Amino acid sequence: WHPRPRGQYRMKRSLPLIGSIGPWRGPAYKASRTMEVFSPADGSSIAEVEVAGAEEVDMAVAAAQAEFPAWSAATIKRRASIMLRFHALAEAHQGAIVESIMLENGKNRVEATGDFAKGMETVEWACSMPQLAQGKHLTVSSGVTCHEVKEPVGVVASIVPFNFPFMVPFWTLPIALVAGNCVILKPSEKVPMTMHLVADLLYEAGVPRGAFQIVQGTQDASNALCDHPGVQALTFVGSSRVAKLVHDRARAAGKKGIALGG
Repeated sequence: WHPRPRGQYRMKRSLPLIGSIGPWRGPAYKASRTMEVFSPADGSSIAEVEVAGAEEVDMAVAAAQAEFPAWSAATIKRRASIMLRFHALAEAHQGAIVESIMLENGKNRVEATGDFAKGMETVEWACSMPQLAQGKHLTVSSGVTCHEVKEPVGVVASIVPFNFPFMVPFWTLPIALVAGNCVILKPSEKVPMTMHLVADLLYEAGVPRGAFQIVQGTQDASNALCDHPGVQALTFVGSSRVAKLVHDRARAAGKKGIALGG
């Protein structure tokens, strides 16, 4: 007896399709290809995920650019109030989010609950940004005053790893949104389900669909986000080697970049 390779000779069954999310996605859209998502706990197939590329990134960036003037013009207090509503919705749906983390990432319930709790801490911090993000007036010399104003940069891309499906996306997402930026998230293709679920809660809270989008995929989607001239800033979390590559590529394209590796 020889164990079969994962994903081969399985019985045909319908798997949920986890797709990219954005206002550009219409009824006629169909991804060029999909790939299977496996449970680390037992190797079983749990979903299919769309694999996006440069074309989908172009459409997502265009939608974010179109949304940016209205979203950034809203007051920071209004954006923070939307994030506060999201916090309440996420708390109400904690059970479903934790179950999703367990299913696609293989964490036990305690670990998955910790993943959720740490992400929510950043949401709570972002809700206080109306007080934290105030500008300054500085008298720097006789008759000379400097006025510091904090403004959103535009479209922010966030590329995140598989190991913390909820916590790591929320290192960027709530802060960037409350600051007035539009965010395009590229989750790991290994864990596409949790943030797909969370997106509906963000929209229910009041985040416009152009202000938060998800592009599912692999390295091609990540490279397209790094290179796209319409993306002003990019955050990345992953291995140290890839973090250096992403940082250098994003900076070479003129982006603000934070790439964390370890």
